Parts: sequence; structure tokens; C-alpha cells
Amino acid sequence: MGGGKVIDPELAYKAIDHPDGPLTDREVTVLRLTAAGSPPREVASQLHLSYGTVRNYLASTVAKLGARNRVDAIRIATDSGWI
Repeated sequence: MGGGKVIDPELAYKAIDHPDGPLTDREVTVLRLTAAGSPPREVASQLHLSYGTVRNYLASTVAKLGARNRVDAIRIATDSGWI
């Protein structure tokens, strides 16, 4: 790779199709709070949601972004300018 950037073609197409990102406003909010270090139970309390709902938002975010986990989803969303 020679130190260059590698972009997943599928993710690139998603970004083109969704310039503002493929995430809903609520998914962005949950991901931002998670990126700031809040655990899911704290995010749930702050947003007046159940713990399970927050976990579902995080899982859907990971799936939509083709990420391996929450940390990877945060990295992808940050690099793409979505959060």
C-alpha cells in the first residue's frame, strides 16, 4: 500500500449515495455520545431511551457502515465527516 490511503469501494459508493451520511439523526447522536466516551447505559439515560434501544442503534450503525465494531464505526463516521 506504500503508506497511501485505502478506501473500501462499497463504503465509497455509500458516501456518494448519502453525502450527509447513511445514518439517521438519532444514530449520529448515539454514535457521537459513544465517541465522547459515554457507555451505552449513560447514553440511554441522557437521551431518555432504553439501554436495549441504544444497543440497537449502535448495532445498526455498525452494520450500515460495514464496520467491525463500534470503534471502527466511530472511525469511519469521523473520517467521513458524518460525526
